[in-house]
Amino acid sequence: MGLSAVVHLALCWLFRGFLTDDAWISVRYAENLAAGEGFVWNPGGPRVEGFSNPLLVAVEALVSWAGGSAPAAARVLGVVGGLACVVAVYVAGRPVVGESAARIASVLTACSAPFALWAVGGLETLLVAFAVTVGTLEVARRDGGRVLRAAAAFAVLPWLRPEGLAVAAAVVAVGEVPGLFRAATRRRALRRVLVLGGVPVCSQVVLEVARLGIYGHLLPNSVVYKSGAGDALTVLEKFLQQALLPTLLAVVGAVVLRGRARLLAVPPVLYGLGSIGTLDSANAYSRFFMPVWPLVALLAAVAIGAGLQALAGHRGRGLVPVLGAAVAGLLVLALPPGDVRSVAAWQERYTDCRVGARESALDWLRTTPPDTSFAISDAGLVPARAEGRSVVDNFFLNESLIQETGRLPFRERADLVHDRAPDVLVLASRDSERFVGYYPTEQAIHEHPATSAYRLAHVATGPRASCGYHLMVFQR
Repeated sequence: MGLSAVVHLALCWLFRGFLTDDAWISVRYAENLAAGEGFVWNPGGPRVEGFSNPLLVAVEALVSWAGGSAPAAARVLGVVGGLACVVAVYVAGRPVVGESAARIASVLTACSAPFALWAVGGLETLLVAFAVTVGTLEVARRDGGRVLRAAAAFAVLPWLRPEGLAVAAAVVAVGEVPGLFRAATRRRALRRVLVLGGVPVCSQVVLEVARLGIYGHLLPNSVVYKSGAGDALTVLEKFLQQALLPTLLAVVGAVVLRGRARLLAVPPVLYGLGSIGTLDSANAYSRFFMPVWPLVALLAAVAIGAGLQALAGHRGRGLVPVLGAAVAGLLVLALPPGDVRSVAAWQERYTDCRVGARESALDWLRTTPPDTSFAISDAGLVPARAEGRSVVDNFFLNESLIQETGRLPFRERADLVHDRAPDVLVLASRDSERFVGYYPTEQAIHEHPATSAYRLAHVATGPRASCGYHLMVFQR
């Protein structure tokens, strides 16, 4: 476990230059809240919930109000969440999968380069992973575990991600509801259902009451925007491309396990089903699935341990954890496309290409008057560091309007953007010489008749000139 913690920290240090653009959305809301502007995207604008992690935003706002850095706070929490997962997989995993598999799983969890990447990415991802892991491992114990501890872990989930309550409901349904149909276990099962299900439901109710009182709606904009808006299996296919072997081993592990231990497979299956039809957004190296990576690691470790035990026999039992940990660690560290080298190369391209272009656009925007308004699609870093300038989100994810309209067709978005008459249009292009819209919405904005009132003022490009992502800045 100590070795695993060191490996995780080393990988986090390697990827320390990564901070995803989506993280800056939460930062903008948190800093507006800390400054006394309220729950708004634009200072002085309407209340809007363009984020889906209210607990993280609250922590960031508190840190910002105290004079600290909101993005740094999120990154520290991510790294701590990763370390907590490494510890929980071993400490809480032993009663469920045994000593040998728990040791292997701890190493397997820590050696995942994508897991470390999203630890420093500035989002709630690894905090969710910790809550899912602790709650599921507790109820997967042979004796059913301590229900209050599991319920407390599950109760945190709705405040970190919209699907949080679904995870708790699935584990409770599979693990406890069957006991209601047997006379000998009915009373105990009913008590467990009331606690394991009731506490997270009460947490969700509190969140919804707060959400309704603040914003006047029950679902964050991200749910309205992303649900049913993607291709059927795109997100799942990406995860399988990046973690096919561990997933196959996890399937074997789920077959090998018996009894309540099989509950470890419930959250991964739920995320797999939930990914169907979901919009692929910031999913590079499986951000969507990272909350269930420790459970996948545990299931895979069971398969690895069983295989090595069969090969080593009774006399080699003491070598199984060592050999298993070595095999598991080498697999995830070296097997493309989720290996360290591939993830590091992706992170460098992201930073040089996209972040570089956004920083260049920011430098230009800061030369404009403070009351300048601008429109942009990748509404993370640039709006968060635009020093108070009013921002139109081209996707309307950060606009209260989509609570009334739902997800808008891209041509309607183009009309609405021009109706807002921003002073500047910041549009992503695949080509630096001529405009080729990176997104259909931006192509529609550029082709709109009202764009004739704008002139190209700046082309923002990162150090990698051939990366295929440039921000063209049009000024009215």
